[in-house]
Amino acid sequence: MQRRTFASGALIAPVGLVGLASFGASPVRGQASETSSGPWAMGAHPDFTLDVRADKVELFGKSIDALLVGQTWPGTPIRYRKGERFRVLVNNHLAEPTSIHWHGLILPNLEDGVPSVTQSPILPSTSLYYEFELKQAGTFWYHSHFGLQEQQGLLGALIIDDPDEPNDYDEDVTIVLGDVTDIPVDDVIGKLRGGSLQADPHEPYTMPDGSAFPIDVPYLGYLLNGKTPETPWTQALRAGRRARLRFINASGSTFFRVAIDGLSMMVVACDGDAVEPVEADDVIIGTAQRYDVLVTLPESGSYTIHAAALGDDKQAIGVLHTKDTTPNANTGRPKLDGRSLDVATLQATEPTELPAGPVTRHTVELTGEMKKYLWAMNGNVWPEPYAKFADDQAAESYYDVAFGQNVRFDFVNHTMMAHPMHLHGHVFRVIGNGDTKADAPLRDTVVVYPKQKISIEFVANNPGKWFFHCHNIWHLATGMAQAVRYEV
Repeated sequence: MQRRTFASGALIAPVGLVGLASFGASPVRGQASETSSGPWAMGAHPDFTLDVRADKVELFGKSIDALLVGQTWPGTPIRYRKGERFRVLVNNHLAEPTSIHWHGLILPNLEDGVPSVTQSPILPSTSLYYEFELKQAGTFWYHSHFGLQEQQGLLGALIIDDPDEPNDYDEDVTIVLGDVTDIPVDDVIGKLRGGSLQADPHEPYTMPDGSAFPIDVPYLGYLLNGKTPETPWTQALRAGRRARLRFINASGSTFFRVAIDGLSMMVVACDGDAVEPVEADDVIIGTAQRYDVLVTLPESGSYTIHAAALGDDKQAIGVLHTKDTTPNANTGRPKLDGRSLDVATLQATEPTELPAGPVTRHTVELTGEMKKYLWAMNGNVWPEPYAKFADDQAAESYYDVAFGQNVRFDFVNHTMMAHPMHLHGHVFRVIGNGDTKADAPLRDTVVVYPKQKISIEFVANNPGKWFFHCHNIWHLATGMAQAVRYEV
């Protein structure tokens, strides 16, 4: 079986999926490119078409302005096999531009979907076709990278099967978590800056050690596969059979602490890459991160999934149940008193150390001003829609690298907020301060907790200009981003 190593330069992930996404079967992929002939065979032959439209959805008793793909939240699921060509057509039916980013994929720079960085926006009533080779397998997702559209539901699951899947399981379930605001998204940052929007939950969920988890944006509620706790998503499974649950945190800014009543979870992958299996009773999933876990329903019954929103007193809920049992959701607070996954103990299934040679290091200072509601990397504020305020000037700023370099980013978080930091077009080793273990796990999004120092390493082997940012949508919209730029 092929494993991912940095030394090989062939960035290939061993993690994949079997079966269909639980919230709906993926559309059948077209065969046009294999069967067409003549001059027209060189054209676009999409396997999936993503129709993006504005709509109203009823959630938590309110009418919410949403941006949907295929008229659902989460949107149309995409499924491929490693080695196939990704062929997706995006049709923009909105009255504003959009763009789609394929989160976690190692792909050609011009296919990455970031306006002003890798492409022009997809204008209203126009289309754009994406095509490239899939070098990975695992659990990924897609989302808008234009303004605050992601917060309104413009997102979906992206699953890539592995023909050499190492894990044994009988059923496959995809679980997409999200958050919902009833405040017009364009008003949120102004309210934060004016002091009229504050989070004040009654009994907020905490970190495993009991410490508080600060949040700044209060949400109306939380979704699990598009469903609210009042009418939860359910999935029938067979008792005694192993299921793979693929959790995708597609929220705007929420961290979820996930547990399942009566079941332990065997964590087998994070952000699409395999890890040595480790058992846990609850797992914290930062914004944009993914975890794959194996579970077995031991006997006939109903088992509630709790996705508790850290820093809030609300949760998203789903129910796994055996086919002979009516699903019964436990809407009470989860106890969360078992074994929490310690991410510092995660190990890749194969060595991930960098090739021999010098390592170019960059310090990444994460800072923020709550009164101005501006967030920065090394004092730089990227020109996002809400990034200029008072006397602060937004401008593009870069970390310059050269092809083939070993690169290390040392994060220093000076703020009281957690920042899920995402680097486009690459995966990286996550290492503690001064820790260079050979089997450090690979990720594409790393959480830098308040006042924490943590480092990532990668080989600069995918040329281009790549966005590098906090995946908290409100922090990004106010400037917490830079870019990694390859120079000759």
